[in-house]
Amino acid sequence: MQQRSNVSKLRPSARKAAAGAARPVAAWGNALPSQEEKDELKRNSILHAAAHCFNRSGFHGTSMDDIAERLGVTKPALYRYVKNKHEVLAACFNLVMDMSFRHLEDGERTGRNGLDKLRVTIRGYLAELIGDFGHPVVILEEGALLPDQLRNLIRRRDQLERRYRALVEEGMRDGSIIPCNSKLAVFALFGAMNWVPKWYRQGGEWSAEVVADQLVQLITRALDAHPQGLRLDAAGAPATLKTNPTRLETSNA
Repeated sequence: MQQRSNVSKLRPSARKAAAGAARPVAAWGNALPSQEEKDELKRNSILHAAAHCFNRSGFHGTSMDDIAERLGVTKPALYRYVKNKHEVLAACFNLVMDMSFRHLEDGERTGRNGLDKLRVTIRGYLAELIGDFGHPVVILEEGALLPDQLRNLIRRRDQLERRYRALVEEGMRDGSIIPCNSKLAVFALFGAMNWVPKWYRQGGEWSAEVVADQLVQLITRALDAHPQGLRLDAAGAPATLKTNPTRLETSNA
């Protein structure tokens, strides 16, 4: 009671300051990441380091010590953010699936027709998969997942497949895609896309952007109801589309 009485005797500006002192104030005006955000950044660093190690040595050939060494931390430090190597592998798959759905939604939203939606989706996915994410061959390691983890992956992959098939079927209706079996077409697309990390090398002859651009032309051309000829650049890779479907020309021809 005495404390309340003292506060009531303060000038209005002073009472406002006293009342404000009791409320939490954001540190540095929210300019710095919160502890939760810092933890998330560290966890994502673990996943990217793990993906690199899995790419190089495979799941069974990689240890938590290898992941810790790549990050420059101790193995006990990793266990603050992940339980074990299987959890890391499952989290890597979830990152790839999240990426897949994000680019699919972008394609569904911005594409002009079924084929264009597929191309936007595939290009974005490939560019991030072999670019920022770091060509994760880990997506070929699904046999190492635990049963519950594998069931979750299959469930999400089936959802993705159905939405890809919907785009193929939309393309058949709008005339941008040839009549075909949509399920078989999507399986062929998945096989082509997900094998790229097996052979692609960062810092090599082609950038991730170039590979993504050119592979989209190659792997969707079989579905294109109005295909155009592919022109090869000086390195022998597909460059820009030409109108003559019977010739393959080089850019310096």
